[in-house]
Amino acid sequence: MTAGKPDGVSRTGEFEFIAQSLAPLAAGYEGAFGLTDDAALLAMSSGLTVTSDTLVQGVHFRNEDPLDLVARKALRVNVSDLVAMAAKPHAFLLSIVWPETVAADDQMRFVDGLAADAHQYSMPLIGGDTVRGGDRLVITITAFGEVERPLRRSGARPGDRVFVSGTIGDGWLGLHADDLDLPDPVRNVLKDRYMLPQPPVALIEALRATATAGLDVSDGLAADADHLSTTSGAGIDLQLASVPVSAAARQWLVKQANQTDAMVSLITGGDDYEMLFCVADHQVDQMMSAAIDVRIDVTEIGLICDGSGVRVFDEKGDIVQILKTGFTHF
Repeated sequence: MTAGKPDGVSRTGEFEFIAQSLAPLAAGYEGAFGLTDDAALLAMSSGLTVTSDTLVQGVHFRNEDPLDLVARKALRVNVSDLVAMAAKPHAFLLSIVWPETVAADDQMRFVDGLAADAHQYSMPLIGGDTVRGGDRLVITITAFGEVERPLRRSGARPGDRVFVSGTIGDGWLGLHADDLDLPDPVRNVLKDRYMLPQPPVALIEALRATATAGLDVSDGLAADADHLSTTSGAGIDLQLASVPVSAAARQWLVKQANQTDAMVSLITGGDDYEMLFCVADHQVDQMMSAAIDVRIDVTEIGLICDGSGVRVFDEKGDIVQILKTGFTHF
């Protein structure tokens, strides 16, 4: 007998469970896209897309995390899914399970944080449910966005160039910031990136005009590149040295004995909430100009190629072996 999960406990991975057990329930609904994208289109003629994310205390955020920041992150991860579909944020529903011991002050702190971001993203709360029970906070937000033609994961073609917005790895470093040998101001920057991701909403119009495929980077750059590769039916070659990292992350990088292994940690850590997207060669200049206009940094990191799967190359042109590509919920 080998060690593992107790008998009767599911050993099916997150994405296998979705594909094998849940996707058949979406059969016949064109806007569900087989449950392969970041959001669904409510009706092909409606122009409304919908996404939903659940955050569980002790799994997706720590017990000690301030609840105003938890509320803001809960909304932002949904905004990130809307950006991934090139959809403008519209409104949201909130369902929340409060632990039995929740204090009234903590509830109001949560509401204050949620209100701040609802205002920032022009997303009114339009309904939901709230109950009390159990020993942990569970938050589910369902967000709606406006889009005529959603950006999907399935449109990448060989020859397309691969880009990412912002910087990669800060969220993962922020999660572990208290354990890092870094000055307090640098650790605080990384913590902020973990608790308050910045989905690139201003990039939506550029994505609508130029991107062939895209998704948000939430599970880790390597893992999400693999999702895009699988859905598009094409391979992706990524250049590890081209992946953009922040000044704060570089301060951590220079202290690491093996730079390649350290970079692999950054591209597999997750919690980035940036955009990974593809652009046909003839539209790259238009996309870059549009990104500059809205002051969103975008960096070319790879190429769509024939074949399947993701290959990551180091500076010498050697393939980097990656055992675990990113975060999974199961």
